[in-house]
Amino acid sequence: MRRIARAFLRRCRVSEPVAGFVVLAVSELVTNAVVHGEGEVVLRITVGVDVVRVSVTDHNPAPAVLKEAGPDGESGRGIRLVDAISDAWESSGEETWCEFRDARAAA
Repeated sequence: MRRIARAFLRRCRVSEPVAGFVVLAVSELVTNAVVHGEGEVVLRITVGVDVVRVSVTDHNPAPAVLKEAGPDGESGRGIRLVDAISDAWESSGEETWCEFRDARAAA
């Protein structure tokens, strides 16, 4: 999914720094859905004039939450990372999304 996301963002002329953050968020949100979700995992990336929105859905009704991972913990940092790199994020349970603003490369 990372490769597909990267190719899509390049085609949409999303700036490279933002595209890197978007691909990282895709990786974290999809991994979270595969590990903690239920059923089919669906990734949607939409590119607007000044925003890229990443949405990942599965069939788990429990929302993603920020966790404190211990120094030796091998998991629990994904949503915290998404929170740190995105301009906004939210989880309603079946959908977790994040947004990145000012995303287009200069024409």
